[in-house]
Amino acid sequence: MDKTSRIKNTVNVVLIADLINENNSLQQDARRDLEKSEQKTINQLIATIHQLGRGVVHYQSPDELAKNALLHKGDIVLSIYGGEVSRNRMALVPAICETFGLQYIGPDVYGRVVAQDKEVSKRLAIDAGLQTPQWRIIRQEEDVVHLNSFDFPCVIKPLMEGSSIGISQSSLSYTIEQATLLINKLLTDLDQPIIAEHFIPGRETALSVIERKDGFHWAYSEIVIDNDPDFFQNRLFDAEEKINPTQGRTVRNIDEELNQADLEKISALLKSFGHFGYCRVDGRHSDGRFYFLEMTPDAWIDKKGQFAMAFTEKGWPYAKVINELLLSKEQALPDQLTNG
Repeated sequence: MDKTSRIKNTVNVVLIADLINENNSLQQDARRDLEKSEQKTINQLIATIHQLGRGVVHYQSPDELAKNALLHKGDIVLSIYGGEVSRNRMALVPAICETFGLQYIGPDVYGRVVAQDKEVSKRLAIDAGLQTPQWRIIRQEEDVVHLNSFDFPCVIKPLMEGSSIGISQSSLSYTIEQATLLINKLLTDLDQPIIAEHFIPGRETALSVIERKDGFHWAYSEIVIDNDPDFFQNRLFDAEEKINPTQGRTVRNIDEELNQADLEKISALLKSFGHFGYCRVDGRHSDGRFYFLEMTPDAWIDKKGQFAMAFTEKGWPYAKVINELLLSKEQALPDQLTNG
């Protein structure tokens, strides 16, 4: 399809999505490209948007969008751009959109940067009343001394990455010696601060949210392994598990298990971001309560991803998930949650 083609009287979607190298031979926890998309995911998304009666223009980079920005006045930009190195990479597309006056789905530049920084987003979560595991930030090797009084086991991970970049099962450290070795390696390999976070034994859960004018569509879900309900009690949902899933892994909708008080606190957290379009709020479910881990406004929206399956497992067609996501740009920030 020609990049400048249009459907008359229809708002087109400008999709920004870069391609993952499917032949990358690095170990999963050493890869920096895990936030990029497979071609089949891009094809699936384009086909669904066409099904909804909208045209699609696909660019692979913020640079391409900037060069063609004047062609897209009145269109809606949807970014699932991953990038690799820059800590600001998730903010590049909204920055270009704001520069050229383009409509776009998702948080603004501020919201993207805040969500990318786990320390800042955790402090906002605490302000909203959410429980979050004890943590410390390690900015240089000498800061490891702060872990002398830390509760182990803990998870060692990069401060400003998503999609489990830099995370493997060895990221779950049981001693300060283990933690120190991994921290020093990550400080060198990823050139960014490291967060040490107390490990919460529990279920791997997330709240998927789509902004609406009169509230939020929401779906609470759990990643489960058939016949092994305790799989994540002492394991991480790491890069290897995401790329090469354990047999029998699926997503289960558990709306009825989300505590109403936690739901209201997540609502308060989301309001602190301003307009956000859609996002996934990731956490652990333990003893009937939700423990906040991080915000993911650039949630994977493949049919097989947790964001979409949280809704499809409670009866939504996949096309409805994408349609509501696209409509989120037209919504004002709501005051209350509603389970749509």
